[in-house]
Amino acid sequence: MSRMCTAVGGILPTALLLVVSATMPTRAEESRRPIWPTYRGNAQRTGQSPYRGPTQMRVKWEVPLGYEIVSAPVVGADGTLYAIAGLGVSALSPDGKVLWTHDFLKSGHAESFGGGSGAFPSASPALGPDGTLYVPVAIGGHILAMDPRPEADPRLIWARALRAKTRSSPLLRDGVCIMAITRGILAVDGAGNEKWRHGGTYYANSSFALSPDGATVYIGSTERELYAIAPETGERKWSAGPEGEGGIRLPERDAQGNIVRHFTTDGHIPEAPAVGPDGTVYFGSWDGHLYAAAPDGTVRWAIDLKDRVTTAPAIGADGRIVVSTFEGTLYAVRVVDGEPMVDWRVEANARYSSPLISADGKVYVGTMDGRLSAYALADGRKVGDLKLIEGWGAITPSPVPGGDGVLYIGGQDGLLRAIE
Repeated sequence: MSRMCTAVGGILPTALLLVVSATMPTRAEESRRPIWPTYRGNAQRTGQSPYRGPTQMRVKWEVPLGYEIVSAPVVGADGTLYAIAGLGVSALSPDGKVLWTHDFLKSGHAESFGGGSGAFPSASPALGPDGTLYVPVAIGGHILAMDPRPEADPRLIWARALRAKTRSSPLLRDGVCIMAITRGILAVDGAGNEKWRHGGTYYANSSFALSPDGATVYIGSTERELYAIAPETGERKWSAGPEGEGGIRLPERDAQGNIVRHFTTDGHIPEAPAVGPDGTVYFGSWDGHLYAAAPDGTVRWAIDLKDRVTTAPAIGADGRIVVSTFEGTLYAVRVVDGEPMVDWRVEANARYSSPLISADGKVYVGTMDGRLSAYALADGRKVGDLKLIEGWGAITPSPVPGGDGVLYIGGQDGLLRAIE
């Protein structure tokens, strides 16, 4: 049976609001829509939340999941959380009750990885519009489709062996799950059958982002390239060439005016790109730049942040782009008259936690010293700070909204927390 996995739409420019209002979803449709169905909230990976952030910045509840939590959960329409920790995926109610845990080792979908209760590589799951939960199993290399609704134990619909490891969160598009694997990419249809597979040096830690028109998916790589892929076939539309030195390259054209080279970066692209409402693709590189590329691969702009960009960009409703770097500095970049500029920067100690932007204009990040910090998107003022892990321990996943006034976040201490 085919299961539809359509993508959740991205942000819309103000000029389109009157047009869209005629086709806005009904209240019943809104009530069935997952709160946060996928990594970064939508298929464009914008990291922009439609919900307000916490008002009190205090822990509402915390639940141990047994292993370090290094990926962000997803949240269903009824508020149920689905979180991967170590060698299992768990469902939790909005009040922090563990509803069930599916053990990857016991089900035969994972292999032993070291020992103890330390860190296991993982990626965020994804929720389809029919409620199906798609779970990437990093160790052992599987993608699972599960019916998560039974309270005692989820029903496994199908499991597909990837024949490779993955740290890629599934991108759901038109009934197909698209993922990066070790040295390749693949797509699995709604029945669990492999639709296409292509080899190559793709970065298995990264996740795909979808263009607003659904016609292109984008992913970065360890070979300093950003790839544009046709989602129906997996064929490459264009890529940023790895040749040359010195950072960004302007596009080159042949005698007929066709683009033959787009640009190159001088460092690998470690995280998912984010796609704006006009199709602009934003991504950071370890060469210290934040880039903006047009849908045809030409360069719109690049700005040198002078430090390795380690997180996925977040796109604010006001057009600001927020990223963090290896040194932990949080940057907000704004484009004025076509030129990018650093609007503000703060020393946030946020190395790996991709920023979340709330509907009330706050930027939330986890820090390397175990805090959840909040900054005003408009000017970078610190507006909230909460120590979550005493002593050693970092908060590396991105925060996730649970509706208005609530955030969820995991940490190296193995606790999943709700913040209000």
